[in-house]
Amino acid sequence: MFFRCYNRPGLTLSLPEQQELRKELLSVARTCFNPVPDYQCLSSRPDALDDKIIIVAYAEADSMNFEEETKNRRKDNTSHGEHCAVAFTSTLFLDDVPGVRNPVLHTGLTVAIPSVHRTGILAELFAQLFLNVVPMHPEGMWVTTLAAVLSSLVQSERALARSYPSPSAKRSMDNDGPPRPSSEYYSIARAIDKRYRAQLLISPKAIWDEESFVFRGSLDWDNQEADGFKKDVDDKRYWHRDEASNVFFRGLMREGKGDEVLLIGFVNEEILWKKLEELQQRQAEKRLLKNKL
Repeated sequence: MFFRCYNRPGLTLSLPEQQELRKELLSVARTCFNPVPDYQCLSSRPDALDDKIIIVAYAEADSMNFEEETKNRRKDNTSHGEHCAVAFTSTLFLDDVPGVRNPVLHTGLTVAIPSVHRTGILAELFAQLFLNVVPMHPEGMWVTTLAAVLSSLVQSERALARSYPSPSAKRSMDNDGPPRPSSEYYSIARAIDKRYRAQLLISPKAIWDEESFVFRGSLDWDNQEADGFKKDVDDKRYWHRDEASNVFFRGLMREGKGDEVLLIGFVNEEILWKKLEELQQRQAEKRLLKNKL
């Protein structure tokens, strides 16, 4: 498996290259959405790729146990030989966030074909994302994730430092005082609430719950694009292997109400290398356990 970073491909790739990338993204999305939402990097808008930073994972077509539909879709990809796209994460910078000095990166859309679920692909995508983006901003950046999928929230917490809300923040604040993040967290959250609802597919009627950092009813609206992201928060197919973290994030959301947690964290070069070491250690432990079975 290998990864490619596309930095604002709508501005840096030729039109044929953009069309090829869009085909790859759609081929992955079709394994998870029916219909595919006209949203973010999947949008049909001509400028949809202009502000995105996208990491795409490719695997050898014959090395994966693809479902038949997936195996046939991109095997003839001439750009990458006998490799085909199996996962991607698409992000963008939020440029209008008053009161925050460091850049704010939003991890807007992450999709993987079913065959690579629970293989650590999310961790690999985030690692590749930060390896490409953090050197552009070595002083560090804020990173946001808006999700109801527990595995996405847990993975974001693991990839970042000073994540809020999170089990680690709760433990720390339980010991040191009331659970209150710093002013930057509120500035970022309020900017999203006031300026980025449409861009992040947040219902106009959703209520921003500042106590819990949850958009109440974020996906609870009559919108075809939002329908594809509605998930049963109790469906364990979307849970992470970290049971305690699942319980924490599940406890923030109501059942069947379309709530989404806004998780905010920070990353710089020092944090990135520390997190990569932690990832390598977890991967080594998984391999050791697998060999023992």
